[in-house]
Amino acid sequence: MKHITYLFLIFFLMQGCTGTRYSYTTLSEKNDDISVFRVQKGDITELLAHGNGFPGSWGYLPWVISSSPETASVDCKKARSVIPFREPGVVFGGIICSLTAHEKGEITLYFGNKYNLTEDIYDETVDVIVVGN
Repeated sequence: MKHITYLFLIFFLMQGCTGTRYSYTTLSEKNDDISVFRVQKGDITELLAHGNGFPGSWGYLPWVISSSPETASVDCKKARSVIPFREPGVVFGGIICSLTAHEKGEITLYFGNKYNLTEDIYDETVDVIVVGN
């Protein structure tokens, strides 16, 4: 019983670690050093997930914005994962940012720090092509 208690305590403490899952990297293709991915009109696609917990964001909170919200918008919501050791955490939760494709077209997603992210200040860009009816 003592070992089970220790394992539970370790499991509980590990859920408090902060981290980020960049889901868009599995969707994108590299074309001449430019990341591109395609989505269907009406699709909702997870872009990134950030977990709250120790040691925290330390002033850098991963975020994403869209160059054309009319074509495809980004929505970030608080969430919790039911899967252990996956961001956002089970105990402290976090944020999941998703892309919703509204109409056909091309946009650019800008990834960077939430606190100073603009179309001029970013860490990475990804081109998105929305296809469909």
